[in-house]
Amino acid sequence: MSAVSKDQSIILQVAGKIAADLTTKHEDINQTITNWSIAFDAVSDALLTTMGMNILTPAQGEAMVVEAFGGTVVTQPTPAYQPAPSGNGFQVRIKGQQHGPIPEWLHSECAKVGVTEVWDNRDGLSANPKRPWFKAVSGDKAFWAPRK
Repeated sequence: MSAVSKDQSIILQVAGKIAADLTTKHEDINQTITNWSIAFDAVSDALLTTMGMNILTPAQGEAMVVEAFGGTVVTQPTPAYQPAPSGNGFQVRIKGQQHGPIPEWLHSECAKVGVTEVWDNRDGLSANPKRPWFKAVSGDKAFWAPRK
């Protein structure tokens, strides 16, 4: 399991509280725990998806299915862009908004220097082409497309 960022941790704590508020208490503690778990999964997935911070994402083209109380099934479309794992299994995360598919070279470059999360600056390249394509969230590492 990958490490959870501070932002993700806060969101998961909020999801836990919301799930507890939504859960009906039963005499059977196992039923209460099961109901809380279902609510927690649904709420945390919805919050993390809204914030662009999915911890676990389905494969490209699949839909996420979330069961809510009362047997209601909600299908959420897969985000338009998802990280593709690199050949060595390392996968960099994008913080904030992602502007297109993650280039394969970014995974290996980030793995070399130990960067696990970056900002995607590609939306501002037309205004400033010298700006780095990606910038590490922590530290001062920056990444540009490889020269051809």
